[in-house]
Amino acid sequence: MSNVVSVAVAGGGASGLIAAISAARAAKNEKRKADVFVFEGKPRVGKKILVTGNGRCNLTNRNMSSEFYAGDIALFEAVYPQFNNEALIAFFEELGMPVRTDSAGRVYPMSNQASSVLDALRYEAERLGVVFHTDTKILSVKRKNSGFLLNDVFFADKLILACGGKAGPVHGSDGSGYDLLKNMGIGYSPVFPALTALEINSFTKSLKGIRAQGSISVKVGGKVLKRAEGELQYTEYGISGIPAMQVSGAASELVFLHKSENVIITVDSAPSMSAEQLKAFLLAEIRQNGERPCEMLLSGIMPKKLGAYILSGLSINPSKNMASIHSTVIDKIVSAVKNKKYTLGGVRGFNDAQVTAGGVASDELYPDTLASKKIEGLYICGELADIDGDCGGYNLQWAFSSGFVAGKNAVREK
Repeated sequence: MSNVVSVAVAGGGASGLIAAISAARAAKNEKRKADVFVFEGKPRVGKKILVTGNGRCNLTNRNMSSEFYAGDIALFEAVYPQFNNEALIAFFEELGMPVRTDSAGRVYPMSNQASSVLDALRYEAERLGVVFHTDTKILSVKRKNSGFLLNDVFFADKLILACGGKAGPVHGSDGSGYDLLKNMGIGYSPVFPALTALEINSFTKSLKGIRAQGSISVKVGGKVLKRAEGELQYTEYGISGIPAMQVSGAASELVFLHKSENVIITVDSAPSMSAEQLKAFLLAEIRQNGERPCEMLLSGIMPKKLGAYILSGLSINPSKNMASIHSTVIDKIVSAVKNKKYTLGGVRGFNDAQVTAGGVASDELYPDTLASKKIEGLYICGELADIDGDCGGYNLQWAFSSGFVAGKNAVREK
């Protein structure tokens, strides 16, 4: 093994920055000299980091397991234990960036500023001698002398592809990494947007702007594929908010990969009440406040406008008094509240998505090192790999874990 190794990292996002740091640290630990270079197409590294978590950067989650991920779970299970959430938190705290944890287990920098995360990564990389080449997108990769010639100009012994996927192209994830994969003969599963909003067929714009607690499910043939609960946001085209984003990956796969039709989205607008409890509530409300207009019937458990919309779907006149509602209609109201059905029209695309699903899987990679099985010296991490997570810090954890593993192994392996 040569005592000098040059490592090129294509992509200066979360996975690329920590891959560069990990490579430089591994070389130092093994008393080797490593020339580590990060190539970033944007004018500065880490642009996407700055917009994560609404500018606060939810960098991981205390509640971590494979159940929060989709894709090739074998990759996650091989990589994550090597640099888990506790190791990640310790990493940033050693760099002078303490964290805070909210009630849902989401971990943020104590400053509540995403810039703190980027600054910690950037300064540590610079301290270790990592060289940044910004405004330099890697467009071509050729094999040369058992290494890699990048853009016909830069040579490196090892190459780490951390280019990102296709989600959020304005921040640099423009899908160019897939062209590099194709040109090198690296296969990957079809990619599609995840953590995005749902488009509903013939959706009413009257609900635009409403925010309401609820649970949302994706169903095909009566089978629930994914469910999430929290604050739903109604838009002019459908449903957004974190719960909708959580189930959007399953919906997107059906639409983009399987070309499925008749995908049903169901919404429970009273998830904290059972059907029996809701029925008892409605009967008591009608009995006690029968002179009130029907539009008030559901206003105690959801925004009045949403309640009126649900009742109108049952041909209940919102201006008539509650006493006019026949007892036989109560079960229909309960069903509409607990199981309101919408037909999926599609999902918002990569411009609106937070993450890319699909990518390079373990049939192309050694899961424990993320090294290519076909091309010696090539490593693939971050969003290019076939792993995507839920909202809540899971995707950044994967970016950091996979970048760390790719970086250290790029130096350690011959």
